[in-house]
Amino acid sequence: MSEEKLQNLAKEFPQYKRVFQAVLEWFKSHPNTNAISMEIFYSSKFSFSREEINIAFILMKENLILTTIYRILDDDGSKIGRDFDDYNEIPDTIDTMWGEKKNTRDVFIVPYYKLLK
Repeated sequence: MSEEKLQNLAKEFPQYKRVFQAVLEWFKSHPNTNAISMEIFYSSKFSFSREEINIAFILMKENLILTTIYRILDDDGSKIGRDFDDYNEIPDTIDTMWGEKKNTRDVFIVPYYKLLK
């Protein structure tokens, strides 16, 4: 279903077609991953401008192809706790897998994008 929606979106906004295709291909090539960060597409591997990436992701969200989740990352980039659907649901402290508590002011809260089925 998402693939068909992306094809229709690419017809409507052909200038972002390459970004749409890259996102879909990324999910296909990473079947065990449920969400992606825009940061992946900022690399020189894809050669998209920040504007192209940002607008393409907004269009995919508006057309219910992607939804935003919030992931909490430690200084080393490792995930802490669970993902949150709403930024306002994130508590002030998060438990790590080692049982310590981290203040959310001391970690990174990063928007990730989940492919809707």
